[in-house]
Amino acid sequence: MKILYFVLFIIANLRINPQASLDSFLPTNNQVLLADTTKSSDKSCSRPCKFNVKPRRCEYDFVIRPILDEEGRPSLTINDQSPGPAVHVCLNDIVVVKVKNEIPNQDVTLHWHGIEQKGTPYMDGVPMITQCPISYGSIYQYSFIASSPGTFFYHADSVVHQSDGIYGSLVVDQPQPLEPNGVLYDYDRSKEHTFLIAARFPELLTSRLEGKSEIGPESLIINGDNFTPKIYVMTGYSYRLRFINAIALECPIVVNVQRHAVVVIATDSNPVKPVTNGAFRLYPGERIDVVLRADQPSGGYWLQISGEGACETLKTHIMLIYSGFNYTSMLEQGPNTESEIGTFIDSEKYLSLKDSQAPAKVKSIYLRIDRNSFDVKDSDLDFRYRSDAMKKKPFYPATLSLHDGVVQINGKNFLYPNAVYLLKPREVRPDIICYVEEEQNHKEPQCLQVLKAQINEPIELILANEGFGSNDSYTFHMHGYNMQIISTWRNPSKRPFTKEEFMKLDENHSIVRNKVNPPLKNTIHVPNKGLTVVRFTPTSGGSWLLECRSCSLSTPVALLVSVPLSIPKSVIESLPGCGSYRPADVLLN
Repeated sequence: MKILYFVLFIIANLRINPQASLDSFLPTNNQVLLADTTKSSDKSCSRPCKFNVKPRRCEYDFVIRPILDEEGRPSLTINDQSPGPAVHVCLNDIVVVKVKNEIPNQDVTLHWHGIEQKGTPYMDGVPMITQCPISYGSIYQYSFIASSPGTFFYHADSVVHQSDGIYGSLVVDQPQPLEPNGVLYDYDRSKEHTFLIAARFPELLTSRLEGKSEIGPESLIINGDNFTPKIYVMTGYSYRLRFINAIALECPIVVNVQRHAVVVIATDSNPVKPVTNGAFRLYPGERIDVVLRADQPSGGYWLQISGEGACETLKTHIMLIYSGFNYTSMLEQGPNTESEIGTFIDSEKYLSLKDSQAPAKVKSIYLRIDRNSFDVKDSDLDFRYRSDAMKKKPFYPATLSLHDGVVQINGKNFLYPNAVYLLKPREVRPDIICYVEEEQNHKEPQCLQVLKAQINEPIELILANEGFGSNDSYTFHMHGYNMQIISTWRNPSKRPFTKEEFMKLDENHSIVRNKVNPPLKNTIHVPNKGLTVVRFTPTSGGSWLLECRSCSLSTPVALLVSVPLSIPKSVIESLPGCGSYRPADVLLN
């Protein structure tokens, strides 16, 4: 009984004083704070997370295969469902997922979006970078520690496979008193209140050998369901809602709630200083946690989700229903299509809960991002796969002949290596490697772009979407690390700009930088004719992609952050080998 009173005292103080820290209440021997209350309950990993409870081994079996749904529409599924099974665990649990590929003539891998893979960089799920692809009929077992709490998700590394249905939610919970913004809400029902927003296409993209980029999404779907999801609330209480943009294309979405404001409390699984907005936007791969308070007259209201970019004109809805309200009339009348979207700020402008100290010395790298067109002859194009038997001449993939060009970083597209870079770097052909800022020494338009980094070496990346070749914005995702968003800038003249112009503006302090409390994110937006400045410090070794998944369905746009790491031979030998597998140059993205 004394322990119960002590816990209630902690929670009460945290609610009264949001600045209070749990550390100030913990006894010297914190092992006696709470006992293991789950001993007599079921052993499911989806459970209330407690103090002083040993982490669990959470095992899942995934079978990836194509099916026909009830309407006769083909899709790729995990265990015959899309999205795949929800992975819901507690902090420090061990997640083990055995994946079997049953897609004929297709190779797959799964990426755990936002998971830092501390100690397990070979479980990141990038083909030919951290692992061999899972070929048809094969099984690969992923195993990693849920080392950080928050809202994550998993998806096929292939943009096409993800778009066809291979994705699912991943939530890592922690004891409620440890939640930095936990005093702002009464209920966190992750099972019911996690919303995966995806796009549905009129046909299976996997089955198309060409023209994939010409097939646009026809609708937005929530949790893969054709039925309108519902949020049930009680007047006066606050609820934590988790939103995930699981669309692989450049499809930002805007969420607003009829007659309700929301408080943003986390982005990309990292807590932020609470911000009250009328709406919020998520770019592809972003996750945002918000608090919604049921403070309006009892009734029924609509959450509207509106697509932008490639999903412009598409909308879907969620019903917000107060306890005791009969929502039959809502279903009959349908959503209020005239509802206005409230004001909001993008997630790059949120502020971290903790102040940071700018490093004394930073390695700064300018990355020029743009859509480039090539004046190539038909005789220059090559429709074959790259082979050692080919003549040593510049290799121009057929996609370079596209009339609207291809997106590139520093004038290059990414080339997947011939051997798994992380596990067997000595077997990677040196002639395909080009180092960042030295790309001009490589004659071909594709290369394995490598950014060399060292442990604890602060790096600043200036992702500059110069805008000479297009008016598109791009979304990038960093594997393995979170990044501080130091600055986001758009040219006020709305004209393209060069590196020299940026340097001049930066010297004149025209680029505003937040070095005090920049938000931590792993998915960032780079505006057209603008730039985003990020910083990160590699704290663990590995081979990590910085990729623009939505930039292309054919020619990859990415670079590899290579941080020294020595992996024991026994670990390498225990992982499945590639056999005689050789990667296609353009089909793995």
